[in-house]
Amino acid sequence: MSKCLWTCEEVTAAVEEEIRLQLRKADSALSEVTRNTCRDYAFGAYLAWEAVTRTCLTEQRFSEARRIGNLVEFPDSDGA
Repeated sequence: MSKCLWTCEEVTAAVEEEIRLQLRKADSALSEVTRNTCRDYAFGAYLAWEAVTRTCLTEQRFSEARRIGNLVEFPDSDGA
């Protein structure tokens, strides 16, 4: 198995692209189930990105976390 190395910037770009793809799918979905599944997938991609990049304690990473977090719009905390 060959080893593939990614920079933090490459991981961020790939995850952001996947999030945007899933959100576009959600926007064009005909069923609520599909729409919610795509949004959940996008949020899961964000959580995975957070887990992978959490040790990068730079201002750029914090800025990216805010920007990407705003893309996925955190789920309602009121349970609605």
